[in-house]
Formats: sequence, C-alpha cells, structure tokens
Amino acid sequence: MEHRIKKLEQILKNDRFAVYNDIRLVSIGIGEAIAEMPVSEKHLNGVNVVQGGALFTLADFAFAAASNSHGRIAVASNASISFFKGISAGKLTAIARELNSGKTLSHYSVDIIDENENKIAYFTGTAFRKGEY
Repeated sequence: MEHRIKKLEQILKNDRFAVYNDIRLVSIGIGEAIAEMPVSEKHLNGVNVVQGGALFTLADFAFAAASNSHGRIAVASNASISFFKGISAGKLTAIARELNSGKTLSHYSVDIIDENENKIAYFTGTAFRKGEY
C-alpha cells in the first residue's frame, strides 16, 4: 500500500494546473485525501470573491487523489459543485471522502472549508476506474 501511495503522490505532483493554482496535497489515504489552497489575487473573480472554477479545481484535485488511491487510474465521469459562501482571503481546505467503491465506479464527496471550518462549497464526483498506474 505504501508504494502505491508514493507512486500516486508523484503522479499528483505532475498536475500542472493544480501547481499553477497553488494547490498542495496535505494527506492521502485509501479512499480519502485532503488538499489546501491559499487564496490569492489570481483566484478572485470580478467581485473579489474566489472564482467558482478555483473552488472546483481544489475539490477536483482532492477527488482525484482520493479516487486514485486504490492503485488504479481513476478519471471523473461526473462531477458537480454547490457554492455556499464567498470568501476573498485565507486558506481553503478540501476534504475528500469515498462514499462507495465498486469494481469500475466509485463515488466521492468533497467538503471545502475555510480556516474557521465554515463550509464554502460541496462537491460530489463519480470516478471510472481503469487499469493500474
């Protein structure tokens, strides 16, 4: 298991879009992951709150980490997000949890919270599992 997680960590380090958006993996386990993103100017939209795409990217990265933690390549087949609160500064944390794990499909939830543990957004995703990585 440890070897599989180390290999996945290397794959995730190659996620150039996450790197560009200052997203970092905090922890990963089987079916779960935590990622963080410090809010900066580049994440803000025209009304000075974090742009929805930035929130989706953070959640998607945590989802990718959790869904790929079983040693098989997992790609999103469906994802959605609900936004609850706009923020303009601080650090955001995405907490991904596996809800169901089947042979080819798995389902995940991701909570995005701020530094005070206020829920900012909620993401759900379905992953399709392919061959081993």
